Amino acid sequence: MFKLNKDSVFGTFVIIVALCLVCSVLVSSSVVALGPFQQAAIANDRQVNILRVSGFEVEGSVAETYSKHIEAKLLDVATGKFTDAPASEADGFNFQSLAKDPAFNVAIPAEEDFAGIRTRTKLMPVFLSKDDQGQVVRYILPFYGQGLWSTMYGYVAVAPDGNTIKAVTFYSHGETPGLGGEIDNPRWQALWVDKKIFREDGSRGFNISKTADHQGEGKDYDVDSLSGATLTTNGVDRSAQYWLNVAYKPFLENLRKGES
Repeated sequence: MFKLNKDSVFGTFVIIVALCLVCSVLVSSSVVALGPFQQAAIANDRQVNILRVSGFEVEGSVAETYSKHIEAKLLDVATGKFTDAPASEADGFNFQSLAKDPAFNVAIPAEEDFAGIRTRTKLMPVFLSKDDQGQVVRYILPFYGQGLWSTMYGYVAVAPDGNTIKAVTFYSHGETPGLGGEIDNPRWQALWVDKKIFREDGSRGFNISKTADHQGEGKDYDVDSLSGATLTTNGVDRSAQYWLNVAYKPFLENLRKGES
């Protein structure tokens, strides 16, 4: 019978290989076992952020409140019309990764790419916030774009009129804490509420600026930039400009015409 000499070079090599194989099996098993829990955590985080701009407080559990008030649909961005995809497909639609897939994305013309993202998916999930009677009170739209240090991801809630912002939140970014990171500040986010996306002639309304006009023609459209975070808030402004005034414009126009 072969006896392994643990003190030899060969013996040491065999032991190292065996340990690596055991560790690989343990890690792989852990990944498989924890997969469902990770997916549940991702879904919960998404639901929490969507509910933040839904207009409804969590009652009971997050999942129960979400199921009661939120309906997910897939939007054909080019036409501004919802597809027939089931809610389950819309709810977990990974537009971040699919935006990089040529089979699912479209290139954004340079003159329109205010958000600096180059491509987007042909479809986007839209979340309908409904009251107890089943009436839509807000349409929740994912949006994202480049900030100073990171891609900033958020949700903006729009009233059924297709023109009034009701809430905004950011759920992922890497901006500087205390400066650009203040896009998470509820007091700044509150400045977005009831601002108009379009002017009466259909041109761009909503605007984030150092010289925001709070008394004159801009009072229904302008939001102050964050102090000391000009580049980040410029990125947020450009992201909003692309998604609200370009990508989602057909959908918002359909809402304004009552054709959702």
